[in-house]
Amino acid sequence: MGSASAKNRVGASAAFKGLSLPRFARERTARPLVVAVEGPNGAGKTTLCHSLASALGVPFCLGTDPAWFTKTLKERMIRDAEWHASAMFFLSGCFEQMRLLRERSQRLVIMDRSLWSTLAVHGSESADRLTALIGMLRPLARLIQVPHLTLVLEASFATCQSRIAKKTGPARALDELTATEAFHQRERAFYRWLSGQTRNVIFMNVDQGTAAEVARQALDLVRKKAC
Repeated sequence: MGSASAKNRVGASAAFKGLSLPRFARERTARPLVVAVEGPNGAGKTTLCHSLASALGVPFCLGTDPAWFTKTLKERMIRDAEWHASAMFFLSGCFEQMRLLRERSQRLVIMDRSLWSTLAVHGSESADRLTALIGMLRPLARLIQVPHLTLVLEASFATCQSRIAKKTGPARALDELTATEAFHQRERAFYRWLSGQTRNVIFMNVDQGTAAEVARQALDLVRKKAC
């Protein structure tokens, strides 16, 4: 089993070799500073976002504008739509959310997922998908604002599965769509690749320590970036 997992990791990493992100908009000096929390389903992203927002006294938001998240449309775009339509739908919601944030006066915003999540999902399904999405984004990249800091939560497949199992209803059903160990390994490889493509990506192993300890570590990282 260990040997098979190692081969999966090597294969997943090799899938992104030769791909490169376009040059996105330069970081703006104006506020708010956006800190995105990324990682696989069940890693504890939403829990950490709420903890950070509460501790810092700053807003929390989704990476996609809530207007995109009506129940029927969200489930349709995740379950039924062609992959390219789904990707463009969620990316457009991410772009709109970043535009709206630029109109706010807060110094800092905590964001649950970002455009990286859409690239991660489709890159984990197929390197060809990621290649196509990068090609689509390249002419627009200088108009696209990305998070100032991205915290990537890393958790084992078993940890994520145990947390997903505690969810109910549509949230659990949607998370289970990609709940395979192979997808988990490819998603992890994507974020490792991402860290070599853009700065300010920090990994946090959430298998180690309690939720409170993870929150304290993340809080230190955010404070360093915000200073």
